[in-house]
Amino acid sequence: MKAPFYEKNDCERALRAPDFQGSLKKRGSVLRWIGENMDILTTEETNTISGVSEPTVDTESAPDFNGEYDYTKEFPDEAYEAYIEAFEPNKRRRLFYLFVKRFFDVVISAVMLLVLSPVFLLFAIAIKCDSRGPVIFKQKRVGKNGKVFHCYKFRSMREDAPKECATSQLKNPEQYQTRVGRFLRKLSLDELPQLWCVLIGTMSFIGYRPLILKEENCNEMRRRLGVFALRPGISGYAQVKGRDDVYYKNKALLDAYYVKHASLWFDLKLIAQTVIVIVKRDGNHLGQKKDGKKKK
Repeated sequence: MKAPFYEKNDCERALRAPDFQGSLKKRGSVLRWIGENMDILTTEETNTISGVSEPTVDTESAPDFNGEYDYTKEFPDEAYEAYIEAFEPNKRRRLFYLFVKRFFDVVISAVMLLVLSPVFLLFAIAIKCDSRGPVIFKQKRVGKNGKVFHCYKFRSMREDAPKECATSQLKNPEQYQTRVGRFLRKLSLDELPQLWCVLIGTMSFIGYRPLILKEENCNEMRRRLGVFALRPGISGYAQVKGRDDVYYKNKALLDAYYVKHASLWFDLKLIAQTVIVIVKRDGNHLGQKKDGKKKK
């Protein structure tokens, strides 16, 4: 059995978490043995050895980041709390990685802004002809170190649409969408102005998707998990795992996993997977899930 919900190295710390299983009668060498043999122990065997009569969390169904999982599923609050308590962020400085990442962010974003400038002009004309309002939509988001910055997009909704509100929180987001905006969102072309954010350093190509200030629950989870240690990105791990379909608390955990394991190779893989997701339009539902239910 895989170590559910936790990374393998976090198994012992997870077992120590009081919210995860209550008081333990046995610790020390027993806990070390459980941590080393979690892959082969059943839940009942683990509870018996550790002196726990009943597990307080359904860990059998909790996410396992080492494999494929249904990240649209909501898990018990105790499971999320246990994960946060057991999680240890990457405290290494990773100076080489950060330098190379920033270097490529600056060079590639500058080149893309220059090459795509005629396309930007065409989009701007189309947006102006289609509906009243500005070409660029500006919104406050939470970024690196929890600082607020302005995130830019091509405006894809009418001028009377709520401004400081996530699309997923709107009752009927389609009613505000413009014709040009519908086309731009299909291939995520409305995100292109964020190349400017990458160039000036408030965002990166790969990171975690920045959220608005009102999404307090997810932002607080990110803070506790150390997600804000890096810059937010145009795309990220949660986006290639389901995008709009991913439950918001699972997004925070996926973001934390990325920040902890961030590397040049990981970033390159996410860039390639992002292209595939955009072309296939996986998880792109304008704030709606495939079954029509709004996200929480």
